[in-house]
Amino acid sequence: MLKSLNGRCRKEAGRNPGPSYGIIDSQSAKTRYNGEERGIDGNKKVKGRKRHIVLDILGNLLHVGVHAANIHDTVAAGEVMRRAKELYPGIGNFSGDAGLYLSKNDILPS
Repeated sequence: MLKSLNGRCRKEAGRNPGPSYGIIDSQSAKTRYNGEERGIDGNKKVKGRKRHIVLDILGNLLHVGVHAANIHDTVAAGEVMRRAKELYPGIGNFSGDAGLYLSKNDILPS
């Protein structure tokens, strides 16, 4: 359903229905309850979970990955980008914090 809504929104904005560029960022969230998907984000001093979110350039949500906060961004973001690329094969590149620029070759094996 999300993919269908994104396609419709993108068409209404005069764009191709499938995105060609993804923007990724993460957010750490405190949690009260224990569980296997809980850890400590050492950089932000947050005990809980972390969300990696991929958007297109219009701000449409493409994919979200939720995991323990102690999993480093370089590990978790790669998996989230791979999944976004599976859902939206037209994505050729991603950008993230500090202007990080990744091509599809950085996230997918040759």
